[in-house]
Amino acid sequence: MSQELCPFFGKCGGCLYQDLPWEQYVQKKQTFINRAFQDHGITVQVPKFSPLPLHIRWRATFAFQGNTLGYHGLKSHTIIPITECRLLKPDLIAVLTGMRAVIGLLKSTGSVSMATTPFGVDVHIQTQKKLSLTLPQIEELTAFARNKNLARLLINNDPLWQNAPLTQNPEEFRQPSAEGENLLKELVQQNLGNAKKILDLFCGGGTFTRPLIDKGLDVMGYDLADNVSQLGPHGQQRDLFRHPLTPAEFKDIDAVILDPPRAGALTQVQNLSHSFVPKIIMVSCSPKTAARDSKILIDAGWKLETLTPVDQFLWSNHIELVCVFNRSSFPTD
Repeated sequence: MSQELCPFFGKCGGCLYQDLPWEQYVQKKQTFINRAFQDHGITVQVPKFSPLPLHIRWRATFAFQGNTLGYHGLKSHTIIPITECRLLKPDLIAVLTGMRAVIGLLKSTGSVSMATTPFGVDVHIQTQKKLSLTLPQIEELTAFARNKNLARLLINNDPLWQNAPLTQNPEEFRQPSAEGENLLKELVQQNLGNAKKILDLFCGGGTFTRPLIDKGLDVMGYDLADNVSQLGPHGQQRDLFRHPLTPAEFKDIDAVILDPPRAGALTQVQNLSHSFVPKIIMVSCSPKTAARDSKILIDAGWKLETLTPVDQFLWSNHIELVCVFNRSSFPTD
């Protein structure tokens, strides 16, 4: 891992620990995880992890005001007009650096979300106040989209330019990188073992569900997101915070995958703890809520077999965890 510092380190609020030697950085994140679980009386063995490559993050959101476009500063609302980022894919940076001229035409404040797609970069500009674009503004923005070979350009959810069949907005959730996503999928599939009937809770667009469908397994994904409908008969829309699956709905299930947001899955895990599922795989982007929810399962009789860090949020306070729980026996009364 290169130790050359980004010229915006210390100004941009994105990277906090880029100046640390790699071993010291890994130890810091191991400490974050250990402390989170120790707070709930759980002792875990946190293995060392290897870095994901630089320049692989395929989505980002920037702030703008007038023609100032970039990331917010460290603990500040000031916008730092960055021209490079060690984390982002080069195509995102290329669009970012070319956008400043056209973003100033809007004379507004807001955000720009970008995502890499197979068809080019997908861009969504959102402004704090409703816009009524003039013909010159439309022409300039359209010319920019064409010249940058954008897949699509949205303004406040309305397509101004579209050159590809895209349905998902750039700011809608997906894993930060293809490399990180593939590693998570590999870990989940390795740990499913011989499970045949599987539930994928908080499944989003089917990151884990789709590969299991392709394997011919009996899998059902649940989430509130609209793109669950793209999973066809293998997806059901359901607000798992307000209407979590009941213990009875886990009957005859071999394994459950949980991939909740940072808030965790407290109510759903409480219901799950009264079930008879032999294997649970929790993918969490928050050690604090992962530890809280793990405590519920451990107290109910599951054993935390493995905990694997995946550092999708390089040089930040955040880290992804894959927690695998197994249980060989259940109460008979």
